[in-house]
Amino acid sequence: MTDKRRLRSLKQARRDVRRAKKRKAGNALDRRLKGVTGQLRDLIGQLNDVTGQLTEIVRPRVDQHPVYLVSMASRAINVGNLNLTSLDASRPDGEKLYRLLTGLMSTRNRPVTALLAVIAELLVDDPALQFECRAELAQRHEHLPGWIHSLSQVNVHRAVRRSDAFGDVDEIAIGARLVGGHGLTVVVRVDHNRFSGVTDIAIVPELIDEVLARIAEPGSESVVEMNLADARVWIEDAFKKPVFARDANTWMPNRPLVRWLISRLPEGGEGRTPSMDWASAEELCDRFFAGSSSAPFDGPGYREQLLELFETGTEDPLRWSETRVRDVLRNPSYYDDDTPLEVALDIPDLLRAFIPYAHAQSGIGDELTSRTLAVIDELRSSYRRELMREAHDFWGYDDVG
Repeated sequence: MTDKRRLRSLKQARRDVRRAKKRKAGNALDRRLKGVTGQLRDLIGQLNDVTGQLTEIVRPRVDQHPVYLVSMASRAINVGNLNLTSLDASRPDGEKLYRLLTGLMSTRNRPVTALLAVIAELLVDDPALQFECRAELAQRHEHLPGWIHSLSQVNVHRAVRRSDAFGDVDEIAIGARLVGGHGLTVVVRVDHNRFSGVTDIAIVPELIDEVLARIAEPGSESVVEMNLADARVWIEDAFKKPVFARDANTWMPNRPLVRWLISRLPEGGEGRTPSMDWASAEELCDRFFAGSSSAPFDGPGYREQLLELFETGTEDPLRWSETRVRDVLRNPSYYDDDTPLEVALDIPDLLRAFIPYAHAQSGIGDELTSRTLAVIDELRSSYRRELMREAHDFWGYDDVG
């Protein structure tokens, strides 16, 4: 990595920290089960006193479609692991989970045994606790649905990826079939404008073929089959990104379920690769500045600034969505004395000149391009005002120059 690119990466990292604010998720099954998460959280630490309440929460789900009890088990693990004292909510709090499982293991009835059996299967990230749960279950003799005894035989058989036109978001659908024919599909949403992290997980009690047929939207999005090993790596990489505590209740209740499913997939896959290597990106930049569209932007500072902009959002120089541009212009920053203020102030105009050039090469049509340019027009004035304010506060600038 060159010194200039390393400097750009450091500056981009600072911007990314400022932009990690807007994540929201949800799906139909979550809406049905959202009360369960709160109930489970309330029961942590007082399970011995509320055995009857827990039994009543679990009982109606034992004989429903398996997805309901599996989702509840996933939520129970998440509640037990949830660490609200850490800035990264994905770091588990093992003590709470142990306390939860101890309470379950001290309660012997059919609903709680069913929940404990499913939790034991999903504890792929904690073999020691998984062993304790299974040892306790071996001493119980309640009659449970056959699919619970056969959970370890789940067949995760298909992976599909759906991307939007700009490459902002990938939705990875994983199809599984339980013994007995029950279908289960999970859809993991990975947002590349949000550090390529997970922003939603949907759980659907249907076979993946049925789900894809129902949500098919021809024209605007591409759907491709994924190698199962690749799907595992893509999701594992997305899970490694930090999760802010404010987002912990959106998709993380379904995280243990997805971790269990992808543990059934083969290893050795390939992760997401950059849409363009850096040498090609620099050549693209040079070609743009050799053309007439770049005439108003004379000087090396503009070339360096455009290369920095390439590293925002999805880091794809050829595709610029409304969301990506909005993120850039809503979070102006002027902390670097090596960037002339007049260059930073011209970022909206530079993008407005470059984006049609880039979209002509990537095949993005006029309508989508116009929407992106409209965002630039909408935010240009407020961007410049905010940038001038920051330049004044940080460097004492009163005007350009």
